Parts: sequence; structure tokens; C-alpha cells
Amino acid sequence: MNKAIYLLLVCLLAHNVIQAQEKTFVNPLRKGADPFVMKHEGRYYTIFNGGGGITVTESRFLTKFEKTAVVWTPPQNAWNSFNIWAPEIHVIDGKWYIYYAGSVHNGAPFYAQRAGVLEADNPFGPYVDKGMYYTGDDPETKKDNCWAIDMTLLQHRGKNYAVWSGWTALHDHHDVDQYLYIAELIDPYTLGKRVLLSKPELPWEKGDHIALQEGPQVLKHADDVFIMYSTRGSWTEHYKMGQLRLKSPDSNPLDPEAWTKAEQSVFKGTDTVHGVGHASMTTSPDDTEYWIYYHSKLQLDGGWNNRHVFLQKFTFDVDGNPDFGTPSGSSTLDRPSGEVELER
Repeated sequence: MNKAIYLLLVCLLAHNVIQAQEKTFVNPLRKGADPFVMKHEGRYYTIFNGGGGITVTESRFLTKFEKTAVVWTPPQNAWNSFNIWAPEIHVIDGKWYIYYAGSVHNGAPFYAQRAGVLEADNPFGPYVDKGMYYTGDDPETKKDNCWAIDMTLLQHRGKNYAVWSGWTALHDHHDVDQYLYIAELIDPYTLGKRVLLSKPELPWEKGDHIALQEGPQVLKHADDVFIMYSTRGSWTEHYKMGQLRLKSPDSNPLDPEAWTKAEQSVFKGTDTVHGVGHASMTTSPDDTEYWIYYHSKLQLDGGWNNRHVFLQKFTFDVDGNPDFGTPSGSSTLDRPSGEVELER
């Protein structure tokens, strides 16, 4: 074999290897927790606590970032100086909003978490701090604002609603049961009266020193509206997901009776995948596939510091419910449909 032919074969082999690598991605995507992704005008936006503040990413791809920037850093000596948890990014009437939880206290005990909102004209800011949401029972006087985390946005029939995990009353410690609440957004910074939407009542939702529902996320498919939520301790291998389904597109989301709770967990860990939860859902670049973006623990120990972010495809069953299947955990999977073509 002459040298020219040999070099050509080597180049062809290298090209084929690169092409094969381009068609797959490796889980976990990164270390982290409470992953959130939203798709807007052909771009994916993710957001997380990092770089000393809140970081936003933008990309044409679900499996990798193309632009990353810290868009906001907490102020000093304020209600939201510490414990920045579970930020989410949303678009309302052309403006960009970041929901997040923060605290006046650094670290435990985590009894001072409150929900806040930031506003900007584009996803990378600059963001204006629009303050703390009132998430208690008396929006008129705003008395006894309540603990609140994991706020998300439900847009339905021309109205905006906030859904979050909260406490029934004030406490000076953090071992308190967490329930899901919903309220209409009067404007992007103001909530109406909260409604208790759901609490952990089924056997598979209980078992830790507190009973909790958290990490609510909205999933829409055809005319169906779901709220997926997480339950059990996020620091344990028991973390798993449940589901609420709006009974009819015409139902009032503020009516707890308008929602049906799944009798069993809809996504849970295995012997090798140590809990799953706080997930968000989106579609592939060509909109032909649905994907779930979730966190899990790589080992049984390590608590919160051991969480990583994963991505996998899911479908819907004959009754219209999401079928998340079995978590793939650490794995190599085919990239979402349309990604390879975009990159080429």
C-alpha cells in the first residue's frame, strides 16, 4: 500500500469516527441539580446556580451549550443574598423572567427561603430585581409571607399561573412538610390568592422525615396539561416523580378538583440509578420527539453534592399520559432528532 492511499484510508477512518461520535451523547451531561430547559424560537435556554450567581445558557442543541453567561449576582445584606435555588427562565409578553428562591441566611437551617423574580428584555439581561413574591394566604395585607421554592409558570387559555412548593405556615426550622400551591399571576410580579393544589398522601410519596411535593413542571401534549412533580427526599435514592393531569382543557387550573393525581410514581430510580426528579420536559430540535431533563445521584451517598444532570427521550401511552420508561442513568444515547443535521 503506497503512502497516499494509506493516508486517505486514515482520513476516511477518522472522518467516520467523528461522524459516529456526532450522532450520540453521553449521560450525565454535567454535575448539578434541578435542571430546567425551555425552548424559544428554535433555541434552548437552561439556567442554574453557578459562577457566583445565576447562569443562563443558549444553544441550538439539547446536548451542549453554545453560549453561557452569569446574568445576575445576589445583592449583599438582602432577603435574597444566599441559598439561590432552582432558578427557571420564562417569557411573558416579550419580556424574560427568572424565578428563583433565595434566603437571608447562608446555608442551614433553610427556613427563610422565599420566591423572587427578575426581569429583562432578553435572556442575557441585564436583569432588574423585581423583588419577592408574596406566597402566603393574605395577598391584600401581605401578612406572614410563607416559605416558597421551585416556582414555575403555567400558561393556559390566555392566563398565567404560578405553581410552587410551599409551607402552610411560618416555622423557625426546615423539617416541614411541603405542598404544591397555585395562584394566578395578576401581573408578572404579583400573585393572587394561593390555592393548595396537592399534598403527599399516597404511600409512595411518603417515607422520609418530612412528606413533600416539590419541583413542579408543566408538560403540554395536544390538549392535555400536566404538572409533573417530585417527591421524597432529593438527597436520597427514593426521589421520584408524580403527575397531576388537568381533567379537561376547559377546567379551571385553580380548582384542585380539576386535577387527577396518578396513583403510582411515573418515573423512579433503579438499583443503579439512585433516584430521579426535579425534571423539565421539551421537544427535539425538529419537534418530533419529547425529552426529559432530570437529575439523579451517581452514588448512594453524597446527598445533595452527588447530583448530576441527565437527558433521555420519552413517549406517550394510549391514554395520553407521558411514558418516561426506565431511567438510562450513565449511558451513551442517540442525540435528539434534528441535532446532527443542525450541526452539519
